[in-house]
Amino acid sequence: MSLFLFAVAIILIIAGHMVKSLRQKQFADFYEDVKLSVFNEALAAGYIVNLAVPFRLGDLLRAFVLGRKMKNGFSFAFATVIVDRILDVIVVGFIYLILFLISPESSDDAGRSAIFYVILSLAAIIMLAVVTFARRSVKKIIRTFTGIFNEKIELTLMFFFWSIITAFRDIVIRINKKKLLLLTLIMWGLYTASYYMISLVITLMGGEATLMYVFSYLFSSSSIDKGNLTNAYTDGVMVVYLALSAAVLFVIGLISSRMNENAEEDTAEKTMMLLPQVHESDRRSFLENYFEGDRHAYVRGYLEANSDIQIISDHSAGSNATTLLAIKDNRTIFRKYVVGADAGKLHDQVEWIERQKEKLPLPEILFEKRGEGMTLYDMPAVTGATGFFEYIHTNPLDNSVEIISKAFDRLEEGLYSEKGGTAAPELIEEYIEKKINKNIRLIESNHRWAELLRYEEVVINGKRVRGFPYLKEALSKENLKRIFASDTVSDIHGDMTVENIITVPPSEKYSDGYYLIDPNTGNILNSRFIDYSKLLQSLHGGYEFLMRTERCSIEGNEIRFMSGISRAYRDLYREYRRYLDDRFNEAEIKSIYYHEIADWLRLMPYKLEHDESRAAIFLAGMLLSADDIFI
Repeated sequence: MSLFLFAVAIILIIAGHMVKSLRQKQFADFYEDVKLSVFNEALAAGYIVNLAVPFRLGDLLRAFVLGRKMKNGFSFAFATVIVDRILDVIVVGFIYLILFLISPESSDDAGRSAIFYVILSLAAIIMLAVVTFARRSVKKIIRTFTGIFNEKIELTLMFFFWSIITAFRDIVIRINKKKLLLLTLIMWGLYTASYYMISLVITLMGGEATLMYVFSYLFSSSSIDKGNLTNAYTDGVMVVYLALSAAVLFVIGLISSRMNENAEEDTAEKTMMLLPQVHESDRRSFLENYFEGDRHAYVRGYLEANSDIQIISDHSAGSNATTLLAIKDNRTIFRKYVVGADAGKLHDQVEWIERQKEKLPLPEILFEKRGEGMTLYDMPAVTGATGFFEYIHTNPLDNSVEIISKAFDRLEEGLYSEKGGTAAPELIEEYIEKKINKNIRLIESNHRWAELLRYEEVVINGKRVRGFPYLKEALSKENLKRIFASDTVSDIHGDMTVENIITVPPSEKYSDGYYLIDPNTGNILNSRFIDYSKLLQSLHGGYEFLMRTERCSIEGNEIRFMSGISRAYRDLYREYRRYLDDRFNEAEIKSIYYHEIADWLRLMPYKLEHDESRAAIFLAGMLLSADDIFI
């Protein structure tokens, strides 16, 4: 009889555990689909650890196991565990109070435990409310705490607290309260029935046990600082009962997980990232604004930008825009967004694409959204599309030359043919002041480079080149006005780098086997030579290789970093230079090359603001290119 009752007790507690996992899954369902088996596996692992470890530290393992299977990671998993535990504390306090009122003489510890859990429940509810609605003072306290650590730890901690706050808020505000209450009642009904059965087992085996005895063994305030195996009144039946139920649940979770891995999925898995920014600088900017300021519109903009997509990878380049490869409505797309001062520029980019789509091979705009300080748009991920950087390194040189020729032929026919005449002197002066002189002053204001910028000659990876003073002299206002005087104005793409050329299999829409992305409408001087210079910045200056360079050191007049331009790039630059020589006269080519230097200068504000530790790499790229030009 006792063996039968023991089996029933095991079945009931395992059923209760499964309902508990289902309830926790409800917390996570706002963001991603995680299989119930994962919650069972994580819960069982936590219970096994709690057998021997005090203070319910097995819940950390539970969150870790769950976090490994969640795209939102440990912080979010931990938040769901905390909410689950808070609900348990409230219910346990309520049950303790009922048991004590029914039988106040049943246990000396029962009264203390009832009071303990009631107080703990109130504290948990208050904490949940404070964290959920995190007022300004709470955020500032968190920001002050995270600020004492280095940048990497600081970012990790800010993300952790953001995850906890956001998950708590969404769980409290958005949860289906009726379903939550139903699952909680079923779960504790199963648990209570199981505890009663195991109390009968202990009694039939010659012991003395009541429901209060089992409940106190598991939850009394005096046992929280002990594991079940080190409890002051360890009971062999209880230990076997708890260990066996956790082990069976763990096996069920493992088997179910293996079955899920082998099963075919009929629908795409839903994922909404708790913090959608993939790029570290984006994350830092968002989190700093969240914890430091009152920029609610800024915070909402960032979250809106990615709330409806599953992010695959980050394809952001050297600008304030973020570009993500993602899945939306079971379709693979590229999403580009900007939050902040440059949001308007992204809308201008969409308008330019719509305006020029009949003249040039351009991406289709699937969706655009504008909010307060935020703009985003989606483009399709074309089947077989390859970035031109990869194409250059995986195809014959002649193919790459052909792509460049076709691209500029279409630009000459579609945009540049509608010239607006020679650039007005005041337009050239504005361009020189805002795109060149202003950025020279910005570079000079960087105190870390003060000594480096004084040298007439610098050594970059062992190569001696003219220093910043010579570049500044060559870029004098009068010299540049003479060089740019013959530039003609027209519509231009504005950012014809290698990264903004996408090769595709020839089709009806893209008959030449490529299309162009990411136009720049903020050039002031819309000279077609800027388009030619942007490609020069790639092939001559090796911009894409510098973007892939991680570390740089400065010592005296020496700049050192591990980087090099590939032979494929050097060969294509040689052919591109021949292409320019065939099309333009000496004065025009000089203008193109000086625009390349302007392109490097225009890049510096972004690098100094977002990636100062690597900005010297791009300063070196500019000096190397300039030295070659000024010979």
